[in-house]
This record gives sequence, structure tokens and C-alpha cells, in this order.
Amino acid sequence: MQQTQVVTYGIDGVLAERLRELAQAQRFWLRETSQFSACCSLIVSTAPSVFVVVLGKDLERELALVEQVYACLPSTRTIVVGETDNPALAGLAWELGATYALFPPTPVEMIADLIVRLLPVSNS
Repeated sequence: MQQTQVVTYGIDGVLAERLRELAQAQRFWLRETSQFSACCSLIVSTAPSVFVVVLGKDLERELALVEQVYACLPSTRTIVVGETDNPALAGLAWELGATYALFPPTPVEMIADLIVRLLPVSNS
């Protein structure tokens, strides 16, 4: 049986540490990426259960990736994280296929609960 995977792009610091702890507690494989090309390769080769992307480094490429995941991997749930309150950008993320658009004022700490809810039931 294949282990459940969560792929992240652009997550660092305290949030990354929280997700590592969550992965250990929930027993899923957390694949962290910070390079765009590595992220693309990983998503194509692993088809993760959940994909988490933080917007901000290259919006055009990041949003194109959200759209690609939605089109090519319909069973993968995508969480888009914005660092500033931007309703238009959150709406665009939804339109491109994000399962959740997590932007302020919603606290980013909610991401752990979202990931747990999106994981396959058999993983618990």
C-alpha cells in the first residue's frame, strides 16, 4: 500500500516545522520543495493527496501550477496560502481549482486542521 503524501511548495519557518510534526503524528509523507522545477517533477511523479503552495515568489508560475494540478490530478486537494489579505487573488486561486484559499484574516495555523480533513480516511 502506498503511503499518503503531502507536497508543499514555498513553506518555511514555523509553519514548516508544524507540518513536519503533523506528518509525524498523522503518519503521512511530507515532501517539502522550494524550487519550482523540483516541485513540478515531484507532483507529476507522486500524485500527492494534498498539495500546499504559498503564493508570492512567482505568482504566474505558482497559479499555473495550481491550475495544472486541478486539471491533471483531480483527486489531489490543493491549499493555496496567501501572505496578505487579497480577496481578488484568493478568488483567482478558487477559480483555478484550489480546494482551499487560506488568506488573512484567516489564521495560517488552520492549515494543519485542513490537511487532516483532506487526508484519505484510511490514513488515520
